[in-house]
Amino acid sequence: MSFVRNRNRIWFISLLTVIIGSNVLLYRLEMMKPLPNGVALGTLFDFIIIIPLLTYFFIIRKRCSLKYLGLVGLAGYGAAWLIVPNGYLGSYSFVKYILIAGEGAFFLLELYIVFKLVTKLPAILRYYKTKESDIPAFPYRMEQALTHYVKQNRFIEIVSSEITMFYYSLFSWRKKPVIDGQVFTFHKKTSAVALYIMLIHALVLESVGFHFLLHNYSPALAIIALILNGYSLLFFLAEIQAIRLVPFIITDRYLYLQVGMFKRLTVPFEEIKSIHYYQGPEKISKEITKQLLDAVLADFVKEKPAIEIQFHSPQEVKKLYGLKQKVLFAHLSPDEPQRFLDTLKEKLFE
Repeated sequence: MSFVRNRNRIWFISLLTVIIGSNVLLYRLEMMKPLPNGVALGTLFDFIIIIPLLTYFFIIRKRCSLKYLGLVGLAGYGAAWLIVPNGYLGSYSFVKYILIAGEGAFFLLELYIVFKLVTKLPAILRYYKTKESDIPAFPYRMEQALTHYVKQNRFIEIVSSEITMFYYSLFSWRKKPVIDGQVFTFHKKTSAVALYIMLIHALVLESVGFHFLLHNYSPALAIIALILNGYSLLFFLAEIQAIRLVPFIITDRYLYLQVGMFKRLTVPFEEIKSIHYYQGPEKISKEITKQLLDAVLADFVKEKPAIEIQFHSPQEVKKLYGLKQKVLFAHLSPDEPQRFLDTLKEKLFE
């Protein structure tokens, strides 16, 4: 599978290079002139039809929504506008309006979803506050409340990720860690929190210096960079809080593994095939990595996981913004590995 994906990328980059390179040479080489009438139409066909199709077959297929093809088409038109000399595209200016109209239709659809979400927000909040949940963690409960009233799709998953990020970064500082069920912290014996604090410190210093430097060149770019850095700051704060407040949880029916903001997995006990201390190599092969939930926190020095869990069938890991991964293994390092091992084995044999 990894070989196929790498081969697809190589083919995609090669074909993309041929298409862009041939069009650039067409307009730049003196030997190609005079250019025939309608040559710009061929360039537009390459950039807004052929390149999006290649992107679909080699990159997007089975991974992302088809709506991203519209964005690829718009980017292709922008690239064609940069490549084709002035005057050649004058007869085809209507093309950009067709592309914009297509993207506008998708935007209106998503705007409708936002409208439905806003109108049902009081009911969603009421459901979140009153409905009992198997897993007490905020992301699980919020997703449960959202999907109860709005059909789950990629846009709703993105909204859920954003709500979770703002909740942890801005509104969770007086909250206490989850204590329902059997809980197991996994950050106290690591330097993960210190690592993120260091990143926040570096980000703040970089934002101040870079903002003033960039402001002299372009005030608009300076503001955009400042907004992006501010968003990154909120994300790092949310990551710290998610790590602190949400430990690994063993309930009466599920094992819940949430690793900060990045990934979470809910596994029913009947899907757990085995659990044991990890005895494998320190460096894990790429093939195993594709099927692995690495629940060991980032640290200054990456340590071997303490425990390995194997599943009977592939389990779905939910990541940020609706991304998903199917895994057959999980590696983790709880602060109390023996207690975690004993508790989970006891649940499995009940």
